[in-house]
Amino acid sequence: TEDPMPLGVPRSWGEFSFIPKEGTFRGTYMCAPEYRNLGHRKDIAKTYGYLDVEGLVDDEVAWWTGLTEPPEDVLNLLEYLISRYDNIEQPFRDIDGVNGNGQITLKELVEGLDTMSCKKFDEKKKAKGQKVVTGGRTKDQRIDAIFRYLDPGGEGSVSREEWAILGQLWKEFELSIREFVHFLVLTFGEDLSEAWAALDDDASQELSEEEFLVAVETIGYFGPAKVVYALLDSSDDGNISVEEFGFLEKYKPSNLAESK
Repeated sequence: TEDPMPLGVPRSWGEFSFIPKEGTFRGTYMCAPEYRNLGHRKDIAKTYGYLDVEGLVDDEVAWWTGLTEPPEDVLNLLEYLISRYDNIEQPFRDIDGVNGNGQITLKELVEGLDTMSCKKFDEKKKAKGQKVVTGGRTKDQRIDAIFRYLDPGGEGSVSREEWAILGQLWKEFELSIREFVHFLVLTFGEDLSEAWAALDDDASQELSEEEFLVAVETIGYFGPAKVVYALLDSSDDGNISVEEFGFLEKYKPSNLAESK
């Protein structure tokens, strides 16, 4: 059997005698922003990458996180925030409150998402009223897992620097969206309604995830289509409407150039 260890590695494992004698353990090392050691990383870059980074300082580093690295629910949270905010600092301020202390607790995160009317992590209902829990976890467990990801140091609160990890993911999300829109413009021209007409070939005015994935593959796009779909489905109803598809307009190369 597989134990995902939702609360982390058992503290009892601190004693050698309590560690299981068989089985396979897999883990991922995560470093809080305040514990990054740029000097050591530069040494590694010089030693193994033969890079000239001697004069590199922290402000010159563009920290980045790939979309395959965080848990799925962290991406779900980011999808929700991107469709409603212009940057990652805004939701931090909303959750921290007007007279906030620059730290977000688990309680504040839960209350903040409720205030935003975020339904991403709500338990779904079957037709007969039975609960369907995503991945076998409740809403509280899923939000708790997000909080623990954002608080790798385990201090019990998320600082601005720790919250900024979402900003790194935000950049990767936006890059995926820009590349998708660039592909559409190259394929169909500046009028994205032409692209929509090609994707929505049955003219139903909406696309399910399956329909979207098949449609974009048909037109020759092989990028992170699921990421694009999740961002466009801002209503979380399992379909993309033509209005939601219009979200891509601001990412057209011409519009991006005008906004600079």
